[in-house]
Amino acid sequence: MTNGFPKGFDPDQHRLLRTLYGDLVPPLEMISVRSGLYALVDHMFAQIGRLPHRRDLRVVRIESRNAGWLEIVTTGGAAGAGDIIADAEEAARRTCEHCSKPARMVVKVGLESLLSAPDVVLGDRLLCTDCADAFRKEIG
Repeated sequence: MTNGFPKGFDPDQHRLLRTLYGDLVPPLEMISVRSGLYALVDHMFAQIGRLPHRRDLRVVRIESRNAGWLEIVTTGGAAGAGDIIADAEEAARRTCEHCSKPARMVVKVGLESLLSAPDVVLGDRLLCTDCADAFRKEIG
């Protein structure tokens, strides 16, 4: 059994973001989120990209940690960027990590999950009801 929802980012979407926003977007390997958060990350870059004075701002890393915790690390600054980043981090606390629907529950993924699903990535996940049910079946 393989992990159907690995962390990372879609390479095609990353290329498009780099084309649109250049160095504002970190290298592909520095974005580590599950597929349900891709649209949220894309939306954040679209909003920051519209800021008039964003030349000094760089997003260094984006990583989802634990259930609903999105960490966005930046250098430099731009007026309004802090609010946009805070909104993205807050939206992650309400978004299913697998499908982008409104999240309803935290699914605990501890060491016992490795018995039935040895390739699963450990760590709690914030999921909607449908994804939580399917994921619990997957990890036993």
